[in-house]
Amino acid sequence: MITILRRTGGALAARRTRRLYHVFLCTALLMAALAPGASTAQPAPQDIPPHLGYGVHFGPNTNVSPARVNELGMDWVKIYELGQVGLFPGRRILLRVDVAWPDNWSQFRADFTQRIRAIAGTSVEAVEIHNEPNLRHEWGGRTPNAWQYTQLLRVTYTITKSIAPRLIVVSGGLAPTVTTPDRSAISDLEYAEEMFANGAGQWFDAFGYHPYGYNLPPEADPFQSQPLVFRRTERIRALMEEYGIQKQIWMTEFGWMRDPGEEGVMCSDNDPSFHGFAWMRVSGEAQADYLVRAFQYAHENWPWAGPMFVWNMNWQQMNWIEPCNHMRWFSLLRPSGEPTLAFRRLAGMTHYRSDYLPRLTLAADPLAGQVSLLCPERQLLGAFSVENLGYPMTLEVSIQPVNLGGGAPFIEVEPARARVGQKVQVFVNPEGLTLVPGQYPLYVNVRATVNGQPLSLTVQGSVTVWHDEFGC
Repeated sequence: MITILRRTGGALAARRTRRLYHVFLCTALLMAALAPGASTAQPAPQDIPPHLGYGVHFGPNTNVSPARVNELGMDWVKIYELGQVGLFPGRRILLRVDVAWPDNWSQFRADFTQRIRAIAGTSVEAVEIHNEPNLRHEWGGRTPNAWQYTQLLRVTYTITKSIAPRLIVVSGGLAPTVTTPDRSAISDLEYAEEMFANGAGQWFDAFGYHPYGYNLPPEADPFQSQPLVFRRTERIRALMEEYGIQKQIWMTEFGWMRDPGEEGVMCSDNDPSFHGFAWMRVSGEAQADYLVRAFQYAHENWPWAGPMFVWNMNWQQMNWIEPCNHMRWFSLLRPSGEPTLAFRRLAGMTHYRSDYLPRLTLAADPLAGQVSLLCPERQLLGAFSVENLGYPMTLEVSIQPVNLGGGAPFIEVEPARARVGQKVQVFVNPEGLTLVPGQYPLYVNVRATVNGQPLSLTVQGSVTVWHDEFGC
């Protein structure tokens, strides 16, 4: 089934006017209210095409059973060491792969190549390249640098795809923050925009982000007085669209911090391991409620959202960190190992899991032009690119212009096969043809096969033929 949409507003339209043609490969479609008189009511959750993955962080070296992930009903797990892979049969796995700005690029490439070869032989489905690179303490103690991170992303993406094209590359999840005077932290919005301006959009399959809710509910407006909220993700999305990046956002970390005082652990902002986090405390009831509502909000309002990973399952069982360390209190387990209310609520909520199939999009310039009978020559009419708003996959499509014959203008495309994200140019070539003045329709078919199922879509435009002399 095919839905054709025209985008006429927003940040993307401010930079360029494009038409978005969507092909949804799934069992149900969310149809936009485009027809006159059509209802604008929000569709029922079960009628929205599924696009989310449900995940949780599972740290190494604790005595927590990996079966807890199954009890929680998660189909994804984010891990930190390759040796954890075998603990989660039947789960989809995101592996965090930390990198650093190298002194020796040749050595870096050799080392990273070896790492990817090891990963490629496992069931890991996606790799996240580094963690919160917009923070100094995650950037090797140096001032965070978006240009440097983009270069690392370019090199690691290229190596990964050359060895294991199936691996999904997720950019390192940015921390939602503001820029500090000493630039030890750089705003995620500023950092992301600099990444995109330097071409980072072509070096990841999905954009990683950490939309923590801090102390506000998941529906809190990101444009109000406290901008650091779960829905700050929408501001990141607007930036992506402004730069023409039509890819999923993966929430590779998110959550709310439970008040330690509810379990008799008295932590204050004066405690070095809790400093700066006291204001984020919410009740256990709120933590549970907000986590469930966050999944619900993303399912209903963010069709571009992919897997979401709750931070975290088992940091309470890391006995080597201090009792008041804030990381403990995001955990879904109590210090005793018993499930929290949040664990139970997440396990019992309705899951609208992705079908893990792509949703192809053709973002097209208006394909319209004119040729003169007095000076016929090949002319560029416009271009389109094939994008994927659904689950990231390495895809190639065939581009087939429809030439009507009977004296109609001859349509050509370059290239005839294209990868997702690649620009396709459309030309009209009237040379050697006998043309009657008038307007002629043009059609370009785009075809792909996914999991044995054919997909097809037609881009339309027009060519006007004149007797007048112009462009000679």
